[in-house]
Amino acid sequence: MGKRTKSKKQLITRLVLAIVVSCSATVGAIAQDGEQLFIKNCSACHKMGTRLVGPDLTGVTERRSEDWVKSFITNSQAMVASGDADAVAIFEEYKIPMTSFPLSDAELTALVGYLGSFGAAAASADGAVAAVVEEAPIAYTEEDFANGKAYFQGGLRLAGGGPSCISCHNVTGEGVIPGGRMAKDLTYAFGRMGGHAGVAGILGAPPFPAMTNAYNGTAALTEGEIHAIAAFLKQSNDGESVAVDNTKYFDLSDGGQTLMLVYGFGGLILIFIVIGITWKGRLRKSAKDDINNRQLRSI
Repeated sequence: MGKRTKSKKQLITRLVLAIVVSCSATVGAIAQDGEQLFIKNCSACHKMGTRLVGPDLTGVTERRSEDWVKSFITNSQAMVASGDADAVAIFEEYKIPMTSFPLSDAELTALVGYLGSFGAAAASADGAVAAVVEEAPIAYTEEDFANGKAYFQGGLRLAGGGPSCISCHNVTGEGVIPGGRMAKDLTYAFGRMGGHAGVAGILGAPPFPAMTNAYNGTAALTEGEIHAIAAFLKQSNDGESVAVDNTKYFDLSDGGQTLMLVYGFGGLILIFIVIGITWKGRLRKSAKDDINNRQLRSI
């Protein structure tokens, strides 16, 4: 009887230990998954302790309920459209719609759990919030400015073979080719995105579907390309002139757009002329027209 009781106690002890270990492993996995989800989906626009394209998320789980945070991550614009006061206030402050993330409930829980590790609650539990590393000031060279302009306009091919920025974006400046209007004008993007860190975050992990597809996998921008493009956007934002090889590199002006319009209409007219000449010399009859006529006469 005593041996059976002892065996039963040992079995219960083992079960309890197994449950504890399993729970600890699960919590650790959730925390790790939450961090990976944050890096993949959020780090382009958010950083703990620093405002980038979006707000600093330190303590967000203390200011907002878990359900609110999950809803905002899933579809922030739906919350703005519904008139949610906090969502509207955030959108009005940053003026950039946050990308919707169709994450599963388990993924949302993991992500919110990771965000909860930064704030007053985490400080009281662990003694201190995770330290925020101060970034060293970013220095740009004249070569960076020139390369950034070339990468932006397509003068230098991106290592991954992705499209040049000018395909979708415009930067206004003298000597800068006017770009596309499919996406936001980037003339003052450097300041709007919070400086180098914000620009590098967006370019390194694009949160927008079109950019994600264009710079995915092997087409991802290199650190050198990101640094150079950031330098170019800083000059655009500051509106400064920089001498590169004794040539005026940058000076804000809107004359380039008018010139581009003239070139565009000129090119269109040239295309119409070529089409007209080609159409005039077209083959008016089929290659076997004579054979068809002989057969018709023999009938």
